[in-house]
Order: sequence, then C-alpha cells, then structure tokens
Amino acid sequence: MANLKIENFTSNEFTKYLDSYGYDINVPFDLKQHCKLDIDPTQWFQFMSDNWINCYCFPYEPRPYQDQVTHDQTTYANRIGYHAGNSLKRDWGKNDPLHNDIFKEFIGKDNFDRIGVDPSTTLVRLFCYQPGNVFPVHWDGFEGWNAKFGIDKTPTRFSVLINPYSYGQYLQIHDKMITNWSPGDTYFIPEGVLHCSGNGGIVPKITLTITGLME
Repeated sequence: MANLKIENFTSNEFTKYLDSYGYDINVPFDLKQHCKLDIDPTQWFQFMSDNWINCYCFPYEPRPYQDQVTHDQTTYANRIGYHAGNSLKRDWGKNDPLHNDIFKEFIGKDNFDRIGVDPSTTLVRLFCYQPGNVFPVHWDGFEGWNAKFGIDKTPTRFSVLINPYSYGQYLQIHDKMITNWSPGDTYFIPEGVLHCSGNGGIVPKITLTITGLME
C-alpha cells in the first residue's frame, strides 16, 4: 500500500465538500437538551427482540431514493472508509407503516406534548447500532418523511436516547458531544446541522428519531 499523503490526515474530498457548504467545527453550536420523555427502555427492547428479523438492516451507502445531497454524502463517506463492516444499522419504521403506529402508541400523548410535534404528521423510527458500528457525519434530507406525508413543509427532527448510557456510545451534534445520557433525553437536530452517532462500546446503542411538524 502506498504511503498516505500528509495532507490526507486533515483533508480529503469529504472535508472539501463540507467546506463548500461553509461548515466549520470551530464555530460553536449552542446545544441544549430539548426535553426529557417518559420512556420505558424495556418496552422498546422487547419490541426489538420480538421483531429482530423484521427490520431494515443496511450499511451507510448510496440508495436510489436519496436526493442528490444525501447521495453525495454517502458516496464521500464510502470513499473514505465507511462500509458494511462498520456502518450497519437496524431500522424499524422505515418499511413497515404498522411500526410507526405502534411507536406512536408507545410514546403517548403526554410525550408528544412535551416535544411539541403533531402526532398525525410524525414519522418515528427506531435504530439499533451494535457495538463497532457508527452513523457517519451528515445532515438530514427528510426523504422518508417526505415520501410518507407529501407535505410541502420542512419537518422538525428530534433524537431520543433509549438505552441507559454505556461505555463508548455517543451522539455528536456539530461540535457538541453527548454522552452520559439517561433514557428519554431528547435533542433537537436542526435542519442542515451536521451530526453523527456511534457505538464503540459493548452493548447496543438504541435511539429514536421523531420527525414531524411542530404544533
């Protein structure tokens, strides 16, 4: 294998792509926890256990339904080293519409009131990252929500942490690292803000994304 050029340790085609959009990790992002939901992790663990094979299991890579920006991000990520061995994610709620209804029942009206989103325009997805897998840095395109609802508006997205915090797990939003969470901690993911999630630990990392219109 040829030696890596010195400049490749700090720059590559993905960093240049982000630079072209004006992203700068040295500009601080003001991050606050949005709210805390009343979540029973066991309820979500049981659902995953009962439906382990009924999920969409896929690595981070380009797919036909992606818009151009998302396609570009996944392509650059693959070129710099993300593949099926380190970016595999289990996803409930993407392909089975019944899952969305079940998840909204799990969440309940009081929690939707805490978040401030309209349940009727909400898409809920449950993600499981096994140890050793990550979701690379990206910003969201909302393709799944747009395909489901077809509403000419931009939704709001939240990340809800389900499992008790364990070693090696993190959520990063721009320059802020989120660790040491407890189940139900909920963060707003603003449109266009870079974020990523990873599990360098020893037990699965479980999260929800709740995407909908604010009431």
